[in-house]
Amino acid sequence: MRSTRVLTTGLILLAAACSSSPTTTSSMPDALITSDIATMTADATTEDVDVMASMDGSIGNLMGAPLGSSASLVDPSQGRRPGMTGCSFAGGHFTCPPLLRNGLTVTRTVTFMADGGATQDSYDSLLTASIHVVAAVSGDVTRGPWSATVARNRDLTISGLLGTETTRTVNGTGSESVSRARVTVAGNTRSYDIIGASTVTNVVVPVRAEGVDPWPLSGTITRTYTVTRTDANGSGGTVTRTVVITFNGSSTPTAMVNGEPFTLNLSSRTASHR
Repeated sequence: MRSTRVLTTGLILLAAACSSSPTTTSSMPDALITSDIATMTADATTEDVDVMASMDGSIGNLMGAPLGSSASLVDPSQGRRPGMTGCSFAGGHFTCPPLLRNGLTVTRTVTFMADGGATQDSYDSLLTASIHVVAAVSGDVTRGPWSATVARNRDLTISGLLGTETTRTVNGTGSESVSRARVTVAGNTRSYDIIGASTVTNVVVPVRAEGVDPWPLSGTITRTYTVTRTDANGSGGTVTRTVVITFNGSSTPTAMVNGEPFTLNLSSRTASHR
């Protein structure tokens, strides 16, 4: 099956069949909107994986190196022990000061829980059973031909930590707002405002260590988007998209965007049509 870069093959995608649920009329072909959403999904999913891999919501790997490269593991032990330096403990959880990561501002609260759900005032590599992370990431993003202002929130529970573990399981929800999103191809710019919600279901991630890839082994993330499109002449419309990402232990999980098949590349934060 031939894979083609989403953002550079507009003419091919114009002929692709794609289902949509328009709430108002849009002059933008459905296939182009779908391809743009696939690319934005690749970026958001890479960020999801980074939050899950860092275990404390710090997205510590977004330091300029692609997630999964050897350069991104500044400290190989970082993924094995949460970094709580500068965070204050009160009311059963840690509240951490804002972090700046590659142009993004990260805020987070972290709760450590023993088996049975009792909160802990510190992380214990053997006795901590789960971690509850509430993380907010916001800022301006530019990835190749697309740029946007993003605000993403995640509420995740990382379980399976009790004792000596080799994997962890993540479940939770998220929301996002993507404003002034622009995709520019061959001098043509497509503009969007997007509201999204996500559900993380049984995503199994490996324990970070030197030589261990961060890519989730299994599980899914389902994202729903309400997409408002603005054309150059000021017209546009609103459509919805549902994206289901299925992890497979590699940097290239599959994604279905309203039933249309894509492959996400989490190393490069890009998407390709299958």
